Amino acid sequence: MPSADYNPVVVHLEGEIDLETADHVVHELARAAEISEDVIIDLKDVTFIDSTGIGLLAQAIGKGATLALEGAPEHVLRVIELAGLTEPLA
Repeated sequence: MPSADYNPVVVHLEGEIDLETADHVVHELARAAEISEDVIIDLKDVTFIDSTGIGLLAQAIGKGATLALEGAPEHVLRVIELAGLTEPLA
């Protein structure tokens, strides 16, 4: 159960998460991590994710971020599941 001072920052990603958008995603995640130790990555409006995007999410999870998978498109969820990124959420 979160503590009383639990105040997560939500990073809402949208569109494609790939090599072309990687720098922007890294910047947004770093900015969020400066604000709070609790970062939630909202994926409901992500339309495409490739191995670059999976790598960025894996790094963020390794630093303590969590993925908000509710409402994420099925094809995006499938890639995340195949990469094994849903296990840390269980």
